[in-house]
Amino acid sequence: MTTTPLNDIADLIRCAHSALLIAHVSPDGDTLGSALGLVHVLRKMGIRARVACADPTPYELRFLPSSGEITAQPWTDEEIILTIDASDLERIGALYQEDVFARVPIGNIDHHATNLMFGRVNYVEQRASTAELVLELATRLGVVLDATIASCLLTGIVSDTLGFRTSNTSVETLRAATQLVEAGASLKTISDAVFNHRSLAMLRLWGPVLADARLADGILWVEVTQEILQITRADDAASRGLANFLSTFDGAQASAVFRELKDRRVEVSLRSIPGVDVSRVALDLGGGGHPQAAGCTVVGDLADVREQVLNSLRQAITAAKCKVDA
Repeated sequence: MTTTPLNDIADLIRCAHSALLIAHVSPDGDTLGSALGLVHVLRKMGIRARVACADPTPYELRFLPSSGEITAQPWTDEEIILTIDASDLERIGALYQEDVFARVPIGNIDHHATNLMFGRVNYVEQRASTAELVLELATRLGVVLDATIASCLLTGIVSDTLGFRTSNTSVETLRAATQLVEAGASLKTISDAVFNHRSLAMLRLWGPVLADARLADGILWVEVTQEILQITRADDAASRGLANFLSTFDGAQASAVFRELKDRRVEVSLRSIPGVDVSRVALDLGGGGHPQAAGCTVVGDLADVREQVLNSLRQAITAAKCKVDA
């Protein structure tokens, strides 16, 4: 039989008695839903498994089964490490341990086009969500879906497709979602939890941030400064969802959220219309993602980083226009 990445990751898991699953920093529904879904698959196989994440679970995702078990504890003695929905090792933050990753087999499970293939086994395919890959893996491993696994994985699909509205939502994505609903996941419950719950902290933060939104050269952007965070008494998580919100406005070909961190770094979230590739912009700055949704963290002052990113976005918009005119 011809060896495929799916077979390789399945073989890596079958040979292990314990596994550490790592979700990426600033966790979203896909990384946590995929990781928690897979941890329950492994436990059904008799494998001792746990999920770790360097950052706390967002408020709106605490409904996920076993989300309370997620900790920031790094590798202890697990036989394998599985990184979930992370395009590069920087995306797992403080959980990266160079000496450990050099000797423990790494399984890299991800759907981003900009993945750097850092694992011993790289199960990387461009899909609308990593959860779709985990669903295929569960099938290959011979694990029967239950409502817990299905709910976790459907959360991943719903989150990353913005409720089946992104341009990469495919027929296969819809089939996967149908399979998960048939296995016991509630689309209504998940959609409501992911999209319809916002904290008071978000309301306080978004007001002044959106009031200062700028639109120029086809780019819409906002800045979440440390000063605004202090005035509104909002935590870092309160800015979650801003990037997707900006992408809904007419008149912009690309949008950006610049979030100033405390250590002279700026977290940048990018969105764009089809044809404008922001993944290349993010990749050039040390990040990654998808053509229409990407991000990076850049060292520097906010003003300098903003101009650097805006210049790159202008070039991406110009490149897209040249393709259309050619």
